[in-house]
Amino acid sequence: SAAISASARQMLGVLGVWDAVAADAQPIESIEISDTELETPVRTALLSFNAMVRDDLAAAYILENVKFRKALFAAVAEAPGVTLIMPASVQSFTVYDGSVSVAVSDQRVLSAKLIVAADGQKSALRTLAGIKAMRWETPQMGIVTSVGHEAPHGGRAIQHFLPSGPFAMLPLTGNRTSLVWTERQDETARLLTLDMGSLASEIETRFGRQLGPLTVLSKPAAYPLSMTLARDFVKPRFALAGDAAHGLHWIAGQGLNHGLKDVAALAEVILDAMRLGLDIGDLAVLQRYERWRRFDSVTSALAAAAINRMFSDGGAPLRMIRSFGLGLVNRIEPLKQFFVHEAAGLTGSTPKLLRGEVL
Repeated sequence: SAAISASARQMLGVLGVWDAVAADAQPIESIEISDTELETPVRTALLSFNAMVRDDLAAAYILENVKFRKALFAAVAEAPGVTLIMPASVQSFTVYDGSVSVAVSDQRVLSAKLIVAADGQKSALRTLAGIKAMRWETPQMGIVTSVGHEAPHGGRAIQHFLPSGPFAMLPLTGNRTSLVWTERQDETARLLTLDMGSLASEIETRFGRQLGPLTVLSKPAAYPLSMTLARDFVKPRFALAGDAAHGLHWIAGQGLNHGLKDVAALAEVILDAMRLGLDIGDLAVLQRYERWRRFDSVTSALAAAAINRMFSDGGAPLRMIRSFGLGLVNRIEPLKQFFVHEAAGLTGSTPKLLRGEVL
């Protein structure tokens, strides 16, 4: 499932996509955070938020990937001036003074002013461009699945910080919840061999029974957790976006939203350059995009790594310090509201599309 921030929802509204997915998007109305050992029978919330930015806008929405992708492809198919070439891949490209030539796997050669590479953490285009990336591996795996339950979740998202890593319960439409959690590699391998009934029991140990008995709705999938940060985001006639530029540890829960922020920032930079009669592939133009997005990406990556490391320490002294800190934040309403707006993507230098403005 995808966690779509309030600012990303506003961008999708401007692009005409949100109406197609709104009925399937579950708003997160409240958030609870706890920090306990796995065996703890009752997980008391140390921090709780009202996650509504305003009456008609939640800080985030949970939407199943298959429905989101279907809506995006439909929007692209209807967009004027867009040609979708698939399946295909870029074999090579050559940068000239006024254009870039791209050799595609279907034998075609395309010409453009600018290449935007958004082909994931292991970006082949990034390698072709000669841009190196820093990569941090972890001994952890991320597991995703979804469960059904008898009682309604009330739009509440819960994040338990367990010694193995975060265990997030994200509400879906209906009596369903998407699960995203972190485990050691050996424990992940064991969990993936379980039948659905045994897996449901393992999940209940972490989830609890506050919503009644659980039914596993989807076969779990697991992914190695790592972070990637490109040393450069741009070169002449070339720009990186999304995970190709910055693959964040998913504890941040913001990988997709950071990618959409890249799109919004790059689109704004390109249109501003076009209106001034500038070459959109010129390095000086693209460096404005890099300056805009690089600092935000670096700080988010470092913060995610620090939080994961801090909360993965199961020692009692550090847990006591964490509990004290979370309890203190829970009593400071303005600070809680700042965190909600941060999760909503409504702080800092926000591109126009994310503010719901037409470029």
